[in-house]
Amino acid sequence: MKILITGGTGVNGAATARLLVSRGQRPVLLDNRVDMSLIADIADDVDIVTGDILDGAGLKELVEAHGITHIAHMAALMPGPAEANPSLAIAIGVDGTLNVLEAARACDVRRVVYTSSNAFVGTVSGKHGHPDFVPLDETLPPDPADIYGVTKVCSETLGNYYRKRHGIEFVALRYPSIYGPGKLARHGVLALYGKVIEDAMAGREFSVPRGGDQRNDVVYVGDVAHSIVLALNAEGLSQWTFNVGTARGVTLKDFAAVLKRLFPDSRIDIGDGLDFREGYKQSYCIFDIGKAREQLGYSPQYDLERGIEDYIASIRKLDLPV
Repeated sequence: MKILITGGTGVNGAATARLLVSRGQRPVLLDNRVDMSLIADIADDVDIVTGDILDGAGLKELVEAHGITHIAHMAALMPGPAEANPSLAIAIGVDGTLNVLEAARACDVRRVVYTSSNAFVGTVSGKHGHPDFVPLDETLPPDPADIYGVTKVCSETLGNYYRKRHGIEFVALRYPSIYGPGKLARHGVLALYGKVIEDAMAGREFSVPRGGDQRNDVVYVGDVAHSIVLALNAEGLSQWTFNVGTARGVTLKDFAAVLKRLFPDSRIDIGDGLDFREGYKQSYCIFDIGKAREQLGYSPQYDLERGIEDYIASIRKLDLPV
């Protein structure tokens, strides 16, 4: 097995690469702007290529030259920049996926694992939202609420077509909210869970006016990496789309409680109520991860306390600014 990770020096890519290295693999990391900050500790154990998934010919050459057999496709434009520049979002999120699939087809790549999102289903309401939070399974129809979600729907549709038409094993992994080292610096306002952690570490005051009681499925990047590695290796699959989360809801107040134990002097002020995103997108949910448990062998490795502790340890190990 020889694995290519697109977006390989990003938050999810770096965590996946580190896990693969720990298991004796030497992955190839592709990124258009290589940032070594999240992979400094494994830089000698991976192959790093500066390139662009919008360069279809270059992507095919890379896949062929490195003998790639499996691709973890993570490169994407995040929701904020995607809304600001829909053309670029579609280019990266859809045309880029098409180029990955075409390279896979041309070079006989066996499997493509794609990191999708609950943005596929868009707004979450009714029984799946507050206060019932009936867990979401993989059968809800697509109804994206932003351009980012549109790219996820298009990419999953393309991948399923290439699986049926060309025999490429396309596995889509849908995630709820993700937190992990590096996400705050890269994703800004969407990384509120990271901000409360890093503000506590730095001794800064963290304050949000409302939303402390809002439940949400929040998965640590270590479990994202774990699920991707499982999906790269899983045999005998009878379905190809999986929800990956924690199957439970946590709140910002839960984060604060853990951080107060770790940093007793931290100043964390979180208002009561719901919707800390203040109307940006009502996608708070809890995932049904039964299919991922059954077919991928996935189960969460990080509860909230372990995830926060690993986040802090990783920031310190990589000497990242907070």
